[in-house]
Amino acid sequence: MKYISMVKTLFGLSIFSSLLLAQQIDVFEQTVSISEDGSAQFTYQVNLSVIDSVRSVQIPAGYENMEITSVSLDDVDITHQTAITIDRSSPIFVINFSKPISGEHTIGIITEIHEFLDWSAAGPEEFKTYNWEVHYTNTLPASIGQCDLTVILPQGWNFHRITGSDPEFKKKQPKPPYIFAKVGDRASVSISRSPMEYMQSVGIEFAFKNEQKPNVLIWVGILLGILYLYNFRHLVLRRDAESTIDTINDKESK
Repeated sequence: MKYISMVKTLFGLSIFSSLLLAQQIDVFEQTVSISEDGSAQFTYQVNLSVIDSVRSVQIPAGYENMEITSVSLDDVDITHQTAITIDRSSPIFVINFSKPISGEHTIGIITEIHEFLDWSAAGPEEFKTYNWEVHYTNTLPASIGQCDLTVILPQGWNFHRITGSDPEFKKKQPKPPYIFAKVGDRASVSISRSPMEYMQSVGIEFAFKNEQKPNVLIWVGILLGILYLYNFRHLVLRRDAESTIDTINDKESK
């Protein structure tokens, strides 16, 4: 029985290895868009090179508790052909094709985690900041040409400081490995690793805070503006009236 079990294991590993050798992830882009209710949308764009004809590909998912929203192969919907499975204790996307594919392809995946950001665990801390981190690990025993990770904060929130990163920001480096940007009117930070070997990661740890002005302050500002305009208009009318009176008095004195 042990011999048969060993043969089955080796056979399974050989099939798995052949699948990995047949596929090469050239570029892997992951965008994590965090909402204020703690949920997050994960958008993946994978540029894939398939050496031999295959009917299935595997892509590291990063998280297990995901709900798949949509999957496409070269802009053709294949959502019903995709599942998240656990392999070697790690979640992976398994995408099956109705007919074999080869050559270069683009796979788009959109998923959602309903409870991603735990606000109570994140803070608040000093200066009303919150702390969180987002990481992605290559759990397939194959190299990824380039892996990009972008984190987008909820609207009205901004990054206070970066507390850690992978790749690490070393003092001798001329600039950090991460880049800040705006996605619409939301703050984002991006980091990448090229290439990314088996079990290497890309990630960002950050403190962030709410920079939205409270509605009370907005209304106070509007009220002060109205009062200023009213007083300014009153002063102008008063000055014009005084000027008219002075002109009449000058005429009467003559």
